[in-house]
Amino acid sequence: MSKLGLAMIGCGQIARIHLRESIDDPRLRWVAAVDVRPEAAEALADEFGIPGRYRTVDELLADPAVDAVVVATSPTAHLEPTVQAFAAGKHVLVEKPVAIGAAEVEAMVAAQGDLVGACCSCRFRATSSAARAAAYLASGMLGRIRRLRAEVFLPGPEDFDGTQPFFLHREQWGGQGILADWSCYDFDYLFGLCNWSLTPELVLAETSGLPAPYRRVAAPRNDVEVAASAQVHLSDGAWLLYRRAAFHPGPPRAEWAIEAEEGTLDLCMLPGTPQVVVHRNGPRGGSETLVETADSWSAVHGGPIRDFVGAISEGRQPLTPLRRALVAQRLTDAIYQSAGTGEAVRLTS
Repeated sequence: MSKLGLAMIGCGQIARIHLRESIDDPRLRWVAAVDVRPEAAEALADEFGIPGRYRTVDELLADPAVDAVVVATSPTAHLEPTVQAFAAGKHVLVEKPVAIGAAEVEAMVAAQGDLVGACCSCRFRATSSAARAAAYLASGMLGRIRRLRAEVFLPGPEDFDGTQPFFLHREQWGGQGILADWSCYDFDYLFGLCNWSLTPELVLAETSGLPAPYRRVAAPRNDVEVAASAQVHLSDGAWLLYRRAAFHPGPPRAEWAIEAEEGTLDLCMLPGTPQVVVHRNGPRGGSETLVETADSWSAVHGGPIRDFVGAISEGRQPLTPLRRALVAQRLTDAIYQSAGTGEAVRLTS
């Protein structure tokens, strides 16, 4: 069986991580790279032994050795190369966040045809612990799902100089902040573990910017949100309770959970601790650790490429097809809209 020829569009830090984690995969070979900065493409190609170095996306897509591409440009520049690649008959894996707004994702889905289109927001589900959690939920042992919950609070850096973290830069994220940066992961993780069986229907949300002590030293352009919270009514009478904040005044906290009629799955999306604990309801409920070995960051970072190549070679759907990434993007858009108006927003498919 011939190896799949992969090409990298965008040669920054995340591209280097993709290559580092996949360079030894026997199912693929990296054949080409392109970047708006030719020196970046040359440096990446030299480091990983990639033969094709191009100055334009059109030139790269004309290379017959290219079967599929990874779009690792900045989020504001995902749409055009993705649509170009589909038009050239190439499978596409898009970095997260998939785009700036649902309209761009809709255009990607419309251009996809029968090709594989996937998003890297699946990163934290492409692990053994996530697979174990998904299998447990699919077994039906927890019964009907009542609530999905994500609460993540991170303190601000002591040496804040007004420029970090990078999601605060308006030109980088098209005016969006921590919600655009992380909600794609949180939503993909929770909805994906439930096999995308729940659909967002109604959203009420709020966001806030830098706390005053940080705002006094921040550059004027750093005025995007650093905190977001939302209550989301889902199909089948379930709810999503969502809170994420950077620059939080209290201690760090990171919790993800799926609460159901028969019990609760306590999850840790990030590597480093036991990942899945079941708490069963009732007087004889008790708790059980389903996964005792923490996932590694290597497993997380290598997951999207492994899954993407598997989807192409095995003729199956990837963990997060673009149409699923669209569900998460529409929810993110609705949270921004609700926070901006102070009104609940109803989602339509």
